[in-house]
Amino acid sequence: MNKDLRFTLYAIKKNIQNSAELRGSFLMNIIGMAINNSAFILLWIFFVKSVGEIGGWTAADIVGLQGFSAISFGVVFSAFAGIRKLPDAVTSGAFDRFMLSPKNLLLRVSTSSFNPSAIGDIVFGIICLIVYGFMIHIGWLQSMLIVALIFIASIVFFAAAVTIFSMSFYFMDAYSVTSGFFDMFMTPALFDGGAFQGIMRFIFTFLIPSLLIGALPVEITKDISISKLVLVGVLAILWFLLSIKIFNKAIKKYESSNFMTFGN
Repeated sequence: MNKDLRFTLYAIKKNIQNSAELRGSFLMNIIGMAINNSAFILLWIFFVKSVGEIGGWTAADIVGLQGFSAISFGVVFSAFAGIRKLPDAVTSGAFDRFMLSPKNLLLRVSTSSFNPSAIGDIVFGIICLIVYGFMIHIGWLQSMLIVALIFIASIVFFAAAVTIFSMSFYFMDAYSVTSGFFDMFMTPALFDGGAFQGIMRFIFTFLIPSLLIGALPVEITKDISISKLVLVGVLAILWFLLSIKIFNKAIKKYESSNFMTFGN
């Protein structure tokens, strides 16, 4: 475990150093993504102002939702961007080089790439949560809850990404299939949480963990709900363990394409 952790931190560090060599491009990617996300959140705020509260959700809650979702997205698709490139690696045969690595296979795949623009999502998410804190006047307990929920939401997002992109081993058109699955997971995570009630809330909490990365963290922070915090924490662990099992089972379906793929 310690060796895997050291390898992960080393790989992330080297990826960041390599990406930061072109500082102008690196910073523009970050700033561009933050601006892009800002336009998106403004549309949602105007929507809430126009139609009113949905299920008790206000414009402040939308800001918090975007904050949690953006940070978890940014953490996973910056430091562990390699998992998103799994469909290309499988269909091109480039996955062979990971199979030969003595390191933990999932960590090796996940840390094989770094996406600078996803840092912009993290910056944007942090700003959103700071603004959200001022809007609802959070205390110290809620501040600690936010930190814990960021960690939990990132675990859930990573587990969902691993599960989704592991489907690459089962389909010929891996890119299209995994893109569809990812949109199915991500789209509800960015919608007003008050719109999900009854069976829809059950589906997007337990069967598709979309609400675990944004809506439920907002509700836990606002209401200081320990019971929901425990629920989200338990589900995060279960999804993480399940994703590892799915990945390890999926790689058994891999067949080398016998291509000469020595590049990164």
